[in-house]
Amino acid sequence: MNVPITEYLHQKLTEVGTAGFEQLALDTGVKVSFIRKFFYGGRPDPRVNTIQPLLDHFHARDMAQVAEVNGQQCSSQESAHG
Repeated sequence: MNVPITEYLHQKLTEVGTAGFEQLALDTGVKVSFIRKFFYGGRPDPRVNTIQPLLDHFHARDMAQVAEVNGQQCSSQESAHG
């Protein structure tokens, strides 16, 4: 079952934590005031154009983590066979 976009985004913002909202705003170009409003429930149904940079940011971060894990698995397999 797929997670709704707004629920996914809220999960990712929870992982970042409120202390990271300023940096997230700088990284994505999304206003920190919007990020806070969304996080605290003030914007329950935001426009896709507003949240797309946040989704792109978190997707790229997720993909980098997957690539890192895959790279670590490959190197550990190579050392086991080498």
